[in-house]
Amino acid sequence: MDTPSQLPQAPRSPLASRAWRWLWAAGLLAMGAALGLAFAAYGGADLLLNISNLRYCG
Repeated sequence: MDTPSQLPQAPRSPLASRAWRWLWAAGLLAMGAALGLAFAAYGGADLLLNISNLRYCG
């Protein structure tokens, strides 16, 4: 039975790794800001109640 050959992993440069880390951080920060803005615009408690009611009612 043949065993699958493992392809060698390309070494990732520290610069590329740092760029991906910054991209993830910026994406998470943007999502957090958008969520915070939505809660501020619609009233946090009311928005949570509406979401839970929609989930409960189907």
